[in-house]
Amino acid sequence: MFCYFYGIDCFFYPVINIEETSLRLKALREKNNVSMNTLQKLFSFNYPQAIYKWENPKDKTLPCLDNLIVLAKLYSVSIDELIVTKNVRLEVLQVKEQNPAYGFSKESLEFIRENASQEVRIALSKFYYFDLM
Repeated sequence: MFCYFYGIDCFFYPVINIEETSLRLKALREKNNVSMNTLQKLFSFNYPQAIYKWENPKDKTLPCLDNLIVLAKLYSVSIDELIVTKNVRLEVLQVKEQNPAYGFSKESLEFIRENASQEVRIALSKFYYFDLM
């Protein structure tokens, strides 16, 4: 989608709506009757705080891509159903995240390429700094 804004051509990019995605993660966990304790054990976390942060829109924290893939499989949904996107104009797009210290397995990236919509792939590539096209 293109627009004309004060004499400047701009592009609307899909980006992850972190707040809405947090709420969706919580709703899917509750819908599937999965406890925090179960997720804590599944991800081998010492404490459940990371999961609480994922589900709290005020924390603005999301699981890493590998954990999103696990959640999608656990809840029997596509990654598209886990992630909520919104469109922002290119000139106001502010990337606040740094390159993550962790890598992504070839299998994880292939799973996303095969199962996510183009909109979600674009949003993830902006958030996680790699090409999924």
